[in-house]
Amino acid sequence: MSNLSLYDLSAQLNVVGDSSSRAEAKELYKTTLGSPFNLDHCWGILKDTPKWQATQRENEARTKKTTKSETAAPSTDASSSVVAVSSPRVVDIEDNDSEPSRSVLGNGRVEGQKAAKQKRADEALIEKIVAMQKDLVNISRERLSAMNSAKDDAIMSKDLLLMDDESRAYYQRKHRLIMARELEQEEKEKKEKEKKEKEKKEKEKKELEEKERREKEALEADDEEEEAEDEEEEAEKEDDEANGEEEDMEDNEEEEAYDEE
Repeated sequence: MSNLSLYDLSAQLNVVGDSSSRAEAKELYKTTLGSPFNLDHCWGILKDTPKWQATQRENEARTKKTTKSETAAPSTDASSSVVAVSSPRVVDIEDNDSEPSRSVLGNGRVEGQKAAKQKRADEALIEKIVAMQKDLVNISRERLSAMNSAKDDAIMSKDLLLMDDESRAYYQRKHRLIMARELEQEEKEKKEKEKKEKEKKEKEKKELEEKERREKEALEADDEEEEAEDEEEEAEKEDDEANGEEEDMEDNEEEEAYDEE
């Protein structure tokens, strides 16, 4: 990742100045993101739209905030130095060796936190730029589709009876091409719809099978638990019977001994 601020990059991508400024912005985009900016036609359409302008204002606000923080940092350090010099403190000789190491570790943690924060901000901005590019492509496709539809409607609305033979033959051929293209598009949309419905049914079927499997496993676990409880009760019953027989035998032996006496 380049050290270049991507907020500045995003702002420069929206320049409306001369061609050299736009060329510099596109070169900056290519250097930073590793791929050329090839959506000039989409940018020309959307650069003045409210959504695009809102994003640019947000990026500019973040850039100003970052610049302000960087400018304020030296004064804060300077004031801290003044306080440190003017304030006496007790020096522990035994702690002298550990003090620099703690300072280095503390600075390292701060720098690491700043780097991680900047990385997250850069990644978020890249995701936003990619999303905006996708929006540009989708809007460009929709606009092209609308233009083609308007063109086809104009051709289909021509009155062939008022034309000469050559013009009539030309527009009849155009009519056939348009109708064939529309039929092909309808067939394509139909297949896509059937495919989505099939995928949806397969997904629902898998979810139902998974649900039934989990319910079956739960029932089997309950049955096993009941069987274990029954076996435990049976074992306790057998133990009670064995203890009862043993007690009867002891009573009989005592009675026999008493009779003998």
